[in-house]
Amino acid sequence: MTDAERFDAIYREYRPKVSQYISSRVADPEDAQDLCSEVFRKALEHLDLRSGAGVSSYIYTVTRNTVVDYYRTRRIHAPLEEDLPEEGGPEEDLLRADSLSRLAGALSGLPERQRDIIVLHYYSGCTLQEVSERMSLPYSVVKRAHRSALERLRSALEQE
Repeated sequence: MTDAERFDAIYREYRPKVSQYISSRVADPEDAQDLCSEVFRKALEHLDLRSGAGVSSYIYTVTRNTVVDYYRTRRIHAPLEEDLPEEGGPEEDLLRADSLSRLAGALSGLPERQRDIIVLHYYSGCTLQEVSERMSLPYSVVKRAHRSALERLRSALEQE
């Protein structure tokens, strides 16, 4: 089997899963499609097709990181919302972070579930109830993970 045939098999196997993962985290369908293409472009460049070892781990890691990078680069130029949270809330602490790149670094240090909740809630504009439904998790789990993620982010930002 040639490298092209191996890559084609990998693409056919993982594209639906990668597309679904990205679509559940990125609201714009065109951006989601572009990110899916980006994942497989990176895989084609860097994946050792001869070994076959760790293909799924590599694909999912690249997918997750591509989504994080998408939000990291998009938020730098996005305006703040007019309806800012009430003074003193945990959301205000996040908005006061002096640098979005510091915030992005802190986000990358969160466990995947917490990072996904933060991304869906703050960047995609989903309510915690909508996040709960999209991630197929109980609302109470999402609410606890959200609170924990905010505490971890605050702690990481204070340490810098």
